[in-house]
Amino acid sequence: MQKTKLFAFLIIFGLLTAPAQAETKRKKLWRVSVAVLGAVSIADMHSSMGRREANPFLRSSDGRFHGRGITLKSIAVGSAVGAQWLLMRKNPNAAGYAAAANFAASALTGTVVVRNHMLK
Repeated sequence: MQKTKLFAFLIIFGLLTAPAQAETKRKKLWRVSVAVLGAVSIADMHSSMGRREANPFLRSSDGRFHGRGITLKSIAVGSAVGAQWLLMRKNPNAAGYAAAANFAASALTGTVVVRNHMLK
């Protein structure tokens, strides 16, 4: 678990300290980060399906992760990506920061996926 956190920190640190790149490279990096965030979110939903959910907002009426959790998690991730897209329309230089945020969220969600699979 600590190796995963260290790896995630190194990736984020490397992204934030990288020299400025061309705008097209930043947008490509952002697109890759969105794909990674989407894949990790799907893996998280898969690893949580049918199990007891600790987050009260994602719980169904029986306390497990089902359709309600999938819907709310999808809305949250989609809203974050949509807000980033709108932000980058006004400020294209923000793509690097948005990509770093997506990679950080992916790393944190990835640790949850690993934990869920270890508990099964």
